[in-house]
Amino acid sequence: MQLTERERTVLAALVELFVRDAGPVSSGHLQEIIGLGVSSATIRNVLQRLEEKGLLHQPHTSAGRVPTRDGYRVYVESFCRPARLPATWVRRIHEELLPAGAQPPVQEVLAKVSQLLAALSSNVGFGVAVEDHHSARVQRIEMVQLEHARLLVLVTLDDGMVRTCLAPLERRYPDLTLALAEHLLHDIVRGCTPGEARRRLDVALAQHTGDAGTIARVVAREKEKLFEERAVPTVRLEGATQIIGQPEFQDPENLRLLVKVLDHPERLGQGLPGAGTTITIGVATDVEELPFSIVSAAMQLGGWEGQVGILGPMRMRYALALALVQSVVETLSGVEPRPEGGPRERA
Repeated sequence: MQLTERERTVLAALVELFVRDAGPVSSGHLQEIIGLGVSSATIRNVLQRLEEKGLLHQPHTSAGRVPTRDGYRVYVESFCRPARLPATWVRRIHEELLPAGAQPPVQEVLAKVSQLLAALSSNVGFGVAVEDHHSARVQRIEMVQLEHARLLVLVTLDDGMVRTCLAPLERRYPDLTLALAEHLLHDIVRGCTPGEARRRLDVALAQHTGDAGTIARVVAREKEKLFEERAVPTVRLEGATQIIGQPEFQDPENLRLLVKVLDHPERLGQGLPGAGTTITIGVATDVEELPFSIVSAAMQLGGWEGQVGILGPMRMRYALALALVQSVVETLSGVEPRPEGGPRERA
């Protein structure tokens, strides 16, 4: 969108005043702040043009203006640069995320990240991490026959992940038959990635008859669970009580929409770019776009990848949020998390 230099100056000043004061900004206040050497009437004309371009909104006829969603987007694209963090904040981030002599688990790292971002931004801080298992290979498959004709199946990948499921059997089988079925499946899937195992099972079992083949096909029916490639994200979120104290959430509808987002924290990382630092104005859902913003950055934690970020109202201190998430990601580059205590098991 093409703006004159005066329009750009007025838009930037208005957004920053609105973020600071949380109230409509008048032409007189802008005239005092930006010092362009022009009359209040001239400022009003500029505001009118910005409103016609969809960048500002006047809540009431006699009120000042507030930024629209597009106004925030233009401001962020044109003016927003990371703020300079106080030295005490930088030290705090390093001390809390890089404790001496410690190798914290991923859950603990994400908890500290989300707590820090929430405390320093007065918004919601979050961390989302996913461990990549696409290249892991099947190490072994084991089966245990339980009471009531049920079969416990365990698949171990070579990265330590253990996947389990319960499958129903028509009847109880002799241990030797179970061992034959286990051996049959082992020969089919050992050394395969989860995706390869899923593709091979049905074809490989088509020619196998007898009780061992029957048991193997019962296991094959659970292949989407046992050999899925989609990793389950590890999510931590903090700061819900802090953000509710902001003026926007005195509006019951905004509060309802916020609760809707916080009810499903695992979705916060979905749809965010996979690299770099980004500002998202308007949180998209399956059915609507919500009046919140996310400042996020991609991060690596050993073999994990994901996002850290800040969720808040569109009236957010974007420069500060950018600096915070960038500082956290830079600090996390020196963290090597340890596994969560032995093989990770997922039902």
